[in-house]
Amino acid sequence: MTTAPPARKKFNFWNFFPLFWLVFLAYPIIGFFGHSRPPGEWLLFWGVLAGFLAVYSQVFFLKSAGPGWALAGWGYSLLAYFILFPVAGGGVTAFLIYGGSIIGFQGRVSLALWLAVFNVMVMALPFWNGSYKLEDLAWLGPNMVFTLVAAYANHASYRRIVIDQQLVQVQAEKEKLAADAERERIARDLHDILGHTLSVIVLKSELASRLAERDPVRAAAEIREVERISREALQEVRSAVRGYQGSGLNAELARAKVALDAAGVKMNVSASLPELPAHTEASAAMLLREAVTNIVRHARAKEVWISLVPSVGGHRLTVRDDGVGGLNAEGSGLTGMRERLRAIGGTLERRGEGGTTLTAQIPAAQELGMGGLVRA
Repeated sequence: MTTAPPARKKFNFWNFFPLFWLVFLAYPIIGFFGHSRPPGEWLLFWGVLAGFLAVYSQVFFLKSAGPGWALAGWGYSLLAYFILFPVAGGGVTAFLIYGGSIIGFQGRVSLALWLAVFNVMVMALPFWNGSYKLEDLAWLGPNMVFTLVAAYANHASYRRIVIDQQLVQVQAEKEKLAADAERERIARDLHDILGHTLSVIVLKSELASRLAERDPVRAAAEIREVERISREALQEVRSAVRGYQGSGLNAELARAKVALDAAGVKMNVSASLPELPAHTEASAAMLLREAVTNIVRHARAKEVWISLVPSVGGHRLTVRDDGVGGLNAEGSGLTGMRERLRAIGGTLERRGEGGTTLTAQIPAAQELGMGGLVRA
């Protein structure tokens, strides 16, 4: 058995966008290199800068970042400004802008704005001791405005991230509750179907065993009754299982549209779906359900295309979206569907370019091998 190569994650530019803002560190660096410095100032400047980069990475890149780190980042940026202003001059105003940006990553908009206003006031302090002239407002004014805008915008971004996380958590809890309720329903159904029947079978089997020697005719009649009851129980179990398998591909398509509409995703169906044999239709419906669930939960897609067309030896079901795509490791849902299709002689292909495309080759009923047939 060969081992599949590890899946490659799709590059997402926006995950690295905060690196772009580090370009403004050029201002304090240029100010520092404007004059010759003693070794102590070199150690001070680069040490403070390294500490800032560590805090910046914690806030913008690491998942453990939170409101506490936002406050720490704001405080460190303010401290870096006061320490380095005598060394590098007005270029270190960049740290106050960074501080206003970082403080937005916490839940209180009033705190973000008030601390950003405080940074703006600190920017104006050099006017009082004559370090800045009036003409310096030409570059300082836009920096003040940008500090306030960055604080508010990053707060809005932080709130959206929190809401998205809460929605994912709520969705996971709803799915767990639904799965628990479904398991309880199945358990009740099986108990109702088999509990009494198996008890009767046990009693009649015991009676037939006791009658086997003294009344063989009656014992044989009891065994025939056990056989009849067993066949009826088997038929009831088959009917229940067919009910668990769902109500068909078209019904699953209707449920998919409801789920996608609720997620703001447009669904396109190439044509009316053809009729499939019951056994293959169950697999197609379950694949469609799993694909739509993944799109709603992970893809961040705007549009989905679904088609089911005849192909050599059966049908080809395709579900394509325009979401983030990529070939991350498959979850248990897709892995299970791959195994289910393989069991009936089908295949499942996944591509991650320009979104995600699932293509299932579903064999015709007459093409099913012995591994895909369920026989009593």
